[in-house]
Order: sequence, then structure tokens, then C-alpha cells
Amino acid sequence: MIIAEQKSLEELKTLVADAQKVLVVGCGTCVTVCFAGGAREAAIVSSSLRMASKLDGDKKTVTDFTVQRQCEWEYLDQIAEQVGDADVVLSLGCGIGVQAIAEHFPKPGLSRD
Repeated sequence: MIIAEQKSLEELKTLVADAQKVLVVGCGTCVTVCFAGGAREAAIVSSSLRMASKLDGDKKTVTDFTVQRQCEWEYLDQIAEQVGDADVVLSLGCGIGVQAIAEHFPKPGLSRD
């Protein structure tokens, strides 16, 4: 059984503070059931980060995309272009999903070719 819990907005802001282009990636399976990282949560986190950066006078570009399963590489191929354009990828997936993204795209700003 996978249990997921979101980080606070303040912690997320700290994690992406140095980035100008942030990609929030949701997962459509386990964390969706936990209400911690599905499409809805990815959209909320993305929107919250955009609003917070605007209030802070920062000009971050924050986008979100949700894949069916972050833990399977064939689903990650659909975000290759967005990952290539991002300074930071913020995964809302479980630990396996986070690891799969890190292995599939070793460096943000460089898509896997």
C-alpha cells in the first residue's frame, strides 16, 4: 500500500526558489487515490506556486502535466519536451515515480533523446 502526503506550499516554494521554469508532474495512479498527486493536485500546486511567485514579485513560469503512471518509462516519454524546457521538475508521484523521472531524465533542462 502506498501512502502519500503533500509538502507544504512554503516547502515547495523553497525547493523551486532558484528556478524560473517549473514543471509539476502528477501521476494518475497511486497518489491520485491518496489525493496527494493526481491531475487535480498537480493543477492546484502549479496554480499555488504561480500565485505565490507573483505575490513575491518573481516571474516564474509554472506548468503542470499528469501522466498515467510515473513509474513506467513509456508514460514519461510524453513529457520529454516539457522536461527539456524546465529548470526544475517537481514530481508529485510516489518514491518510485520520482526515481523513474530522475533516471529517465537525468538533468532538468535536457530531455532524453
